[in-house]
Amino acid sequence: MLSTRVKVSPYVPRSCHLILPLVIAAPMSDVLAFSADSSALDAPLRHPAEVGAMAMSGSSGALTVPDGAVLRDGVAVFGLNNASEPEFYKQKRGENYQFGIGLLPYVELSGRLANYPGTPSNNGVRDLSANVKIGIPKIFNFQPDIAFGVNDLGGGNPYFSSKYVAVSDTWGPLRLNIGKASGQTYLRGMFGSAEYALWNSGASVLAERVSGGYVAGMRYVSRPLSQFANTHIVVGVQRTLGMHAPDGVRVNNSGVNLALTVPFGPNARAVRKVSLPDEPIWTPPVPSRTGSSPQQSNSMAPLWTPPSGVDVGGAQVDLVGAKTSDIPAEVLQRIQVQVEKAGLERVRVGQRGNELVIEYENHRYNQNEADALGIVLGVGAVAAPADVATVSAVTKKTGLPLYQVSIDRRSYARFLRDGSDYEARSTLSVRYRPGDGSDVRWLNNAEGARGYSRVRIDPQLIKFVGTELGVFDYSLSMNIQAYVPLWRGAEAGVSYVRTLAESDDVKHGFLGYAQQPNKLKAAILSQAFWVTDRVLNVTTGGKFNYDATGFQNETTWFVPYRDDQVRLQASRMHRIDFYGLRQDIRAASASYLWAYQPLGITAELGYNRYQSKDKGPSLQLSRWYGDIQAQAYLRTSEADKKVGFSLAFPLTPRQGMRPGWTHLEGSSSFPFKLETRLASKGKCNCITNSVVEELPMVYSARGNLLNHARTGKDYFVSQLQRMREAALVYASVVP
Repeated sequence: MLSTRVKVSPYVPRSCHLILPLVIAAPMSDVLAFSADSSALDAPLRHPAEVGAMAMSGSSGALTVPDGAVLRDGVAVFGLNNASEPEFYKQKRGENYQFGIGLLPYVELSGRLANYPGTPSNNGVRDLSANVKIGIPKIFNFQPDIAFGVNDLGGGNPYFSSKYVAVSDTWGPLRLNIGKASGQTYLRGMFGSAEYALWNSGASVLAERVSGGYVAGMRYVSRPLSQFANTHIVVGVQRTLGMHAPDGVRVNNSGVNLALTVPFGPNARAVRKVSLPDEPIWTPPVPSRTGSSPQQSNSMAPLWTPPSGVDVGGAQVDLVGAKTSDIPAEVLQRIQVQVEKAGLERVRVGQRGNELVIEYENHRYNQNEADALGIVLGVGAVAAPADVATVSAVTKKTGLPLYQVSIDRRSYARFLRDGSDYEARSTLSVRYRPGDGSDVRWLNNAEGARGYSRVRIDPQLIKFVGTELGVFDYSLSMNIQAYVPLWRGAEAGVSYVRTLAESDDVKHGFLGYAQQPNKLKAAILSQAFWVTDRVLNVTTGGKFNYDATGFQNETTWFVPYRDDQVRLQASRMHRIDFYGLRQDIRAASASYLWAYQPLGITAELGYNRYQSKDKGPSLQLSRWYGDIQAQAYLRTSEADKKVGFSLAFPLTPRQGMRPGWTHLEGSSSFPFKLETRLASKGKCNCITNSVVEELPMVYSARGNLLNHARTGKDYFVSQLQRMREAALVYASVVP
């Protein structure tokens, strides 16, 4: 029997409307992509097989068998079906919960939770399996889809273990698939399938040949639903024919398959019909320069007239070499007003030679700092005088300058106007520890208005999936956090946990240790400061994890000329146990984060001392789809090994509440994890407490200060189109 243990504070589905106030419930189009388009309804429907659906065997494919295609990059499938393999005919009819994602081009990861209840004479089967499928890149025309796959990796009870190769191709409405597999289940030997699309309706009929018999059925794939980030609904029905179990008993049954195929990130708007593929949905009309209406007079039109005798020729003459005039105070004032009107804090505007400098702090656009940067750079590029060569945005947190993003003003202004970022990309630069601005001629030396507190509400979930006790056991609570900024770089915070619901096994049974107390969880004081120009340190002290006292320290080194980071973490705490004895808690880690921005990939290799004093390496592979993070990870020590998969979603709108005395927000990235012990064949994959357990930072530098490690030059270059959209939509910039 396979047992798994998952311990996290994960994403809670939007249907749980009693958990989060509506003010922090983000629209799906805000979460899955930073735009979605209604024209997707008019897009021609692909062949149903090409949209992506999960086969009963665990990976993408036809009704029950895999095919040669992998899920498209950034496409996720959430499925449920009540079919079962013929060898489990002695168990009651159960269900399969499925998930798959195109993690990388030609790489698909998927998981399956099979739950077949037992009878008085036969034990039930409950198994959580992980699968991987690798496609062969197409290198010549008319090459078919070819994929290799492995199902049920590393399970102690490999009920569904198999290895296969499949080849598929489409000719008009007909798609044929043939493959060969070796394994312990019915997916062994030769298999094949045929699917015929019924005109352009999204419906198709299917027939399959597998080991032991035949399968026939139908499948329907909806058109993309633009209001739900171009999600497809997939419905399938099937019937086995002439199927035999391994003991020769004839077994025929029917099944229904329901699935959602969801494109994450930019893929959610890939079918839009626009002249520029990355152009935002909404572009404000350019007001006439003559006969402006009252509304047009408030737009960010050019605000400066060059000195007499200087011929600027519109904005096309390069004045970098010319003498720079002082920017008029009224222009700086209007820039500051426009930036503050967008909801940014601690704003200062000034001039350094031919550079316009805008300092700001953002707690309103919490999904991604790129939105706030887009607003600041957009307002500055449009409003600055023509002889200003560079616009720089200095990002601060709790008043501490963290990094400066600079870009050529004329290139960025043209990019705002026409949507082509070719020229602007090469002019963007990032500098850490930008300094205190003593060399800038500020409009006002004092910072602008700021918020005085923030309240964050996160669901907190401890859960157990696919154990011998049940399909899903849980303890669900609400974590209410309050933060108050103090002096530069310092912030005080408290966290209070209130339990909302628990399963019976947690409330009264064996899993009672997973109950979450209804009391203060943390009370901390955090101080961030620069050690050198590329080394940032965050030290946090106070009360942690309900009853522990101590400190945590996180040091980040930003690797020169790359978006990579080196991170050192250390925690040292103590608590008084039930017997009145002092219990010391120590944990530490050192890791290197490698980033490859063209694909939004990061890989982090580390070495850890875990909570239970066991030590070992860890590896995390992450992929960002807009603001959704998919992550596969492996943690090992001399005591055990654990493998897991995580999907992290923002639980806050793209544009949140305005700052003030206080404001309410959700988590910018909240993970939902599935984790299991990595066991050898035939060994128990049982719940193991404490070992290979990290001690997370209560006040994380990455989560609270560094945009989840997305701060480098290459990253912000990759976000230029998003930054343009933020300027046009949220700051009403008219280029």
